[in-house]
Amino acid sequence: MPSLTVRAVAAAAGANPGSFVYHFGTRDAFLRELLEDWYAPLLRGVSTVAGKDGPALLRLRRAILGLLDFGREHQTFIGRIVLAAAADESAAREFIASLAGRHPRLLLRLIAAAQAEGDLVAEDPLQVLCMLMGSVGLPLLVASAWQGSPPFDKAVSAALGNIVRDPERIRQRLDWALHGLRPGEG
Repeated sequence: MPSLTVRAVAAAAGANPGSFVYHFGTRDAFLRELLEDWYAPLLRGVSTVAGKDGPALLRLRRAILGLLDFGREHQTFIGRIVLAAAADESAAREFIASLAGRHPRLLLRLIAAAQAEGDLVAEDPLQVLCMLMGSVGLPLLVASAWQGSPPFDKAVSAALGNIVRDPERIRQRLDWALHGLRPGEG
């Protein structure tokens, strides 16, 4: 994202830079809108799952799997957002900072509901969310950020990438984590 310029976007769109400025104002405003448009379907999907009927634990599982499916599908873009935020790109930093009040809040409500139903340990919901996302979300995020310059040799990186991106293995890790978070299991 740091190398994205108004001129480059306008040229790729076959428009002049003045049209870009008229429609978006600034490069940062364009990036904010781009990130919000990209994120909106994910938030709608998680909100839909969270609002359905049924046991909260099942809705939580489905919401997390929806997040992870989205993450696998958009792993390169997510990796670029994380790297852009680390490089102090304001639109990326602001976007990442805004996430806490969105899908994580919905997940925390589902965790609290599953706890109230007696299906998850009665611990701080944020701690439970950290455990779940550390088990299933963090490996995918790390694998996304490694693209292009892995810290391991190519064979180990390829094997790890296959494991963290495989839908069956993702479900397995999530089920292991949820099982470990049941009352009396930890």
